[in-house]
Amino acid sequence: MAHDGSYEDFAVRYDRGSADSVHNTLLDRPAVQAACPPLAGRTVLEAGCAGGRLTAWLAGRGAARVIALDASPTLAGLARARLGDRAEVRVHDLREPLHFLPDASVDVVVSSLTLHYLEDWVPVLSEFRRVLAPGGTVVVSTHHPLTDFAMSPSGDYFRVEEPSDEWTGFGSPAPVVRFFRRPLGAMTADVHRAGLGLRELYEPRADPARREEFGDRYGKLSRTPSFLVLVLGHPIVHNPPPAPTRVTS
Repeated sequence: MAHDGSYEDFAVRYDRGSADSVHNTLLDRPAVQAACPPLAGRTVLEAGCAGGRLTAWLAGRGAARVIALDASPTLAGLARARLGDRAEVRVHDLREPLHFLPDASVDVVVSSLTLHYLEDWVPVLSEFRRVLAPGGTVVVSTHHPLTDFAMSPSGDYFRVEEPSDEWTGFGSPAPVVRFFRRPLGAMTADVHRAGLGLRELYEPRADPARREEFGDRYGKLSRTPSFLVLVLGHPIVHNPPPAPTRVTS
């Protein structure tokens, strides 16, 4: 999540609320986890770890090394306390380069519900591409542009703009959170500008097998998208077919 002075006051409440929030536990995290490749023996970077709840799952899948980043010192501290020596937790603003990671040093990058707090995706995605090892995978979840459009200040779907949202599920007073909404075309264009390729795109929806857990939110969340999951990697280079051999008589 984006970090500023006012957000620190809400960080502990966010960590507590996200432990059992339907959107986090039943929509986003299962979708991100399902999109991850096998992690055993891999080096994993989590960009935007919050209090480390998803990080704990990543570390528990046999990763050789997990590096977790968050811009919030409070959330990074909670992640350190939760994870101990299972992950390396750093305070880091994703608007800045990942200067502490060498080229091609990470096998899997995971960024859950973080990039929509950044106005410009290209620099951070370019850094993901730089640190990604050949054959590696980037898994990103973000707000769905259809849902965000309902909060558009301008009513112009094609603009990148900064609306705000009141989060009523995290206690009182309800925090007002600002983020950047963008059209799907802008997302995919930024992926390609950063030198990455889009492998797969998922729109998580409420799982009928967990209907009771969703409760009265099941109907809406089974019909209306909240998030997107993008699976990225280095572009696949297709070698052109050999030129036909000219036969001369």
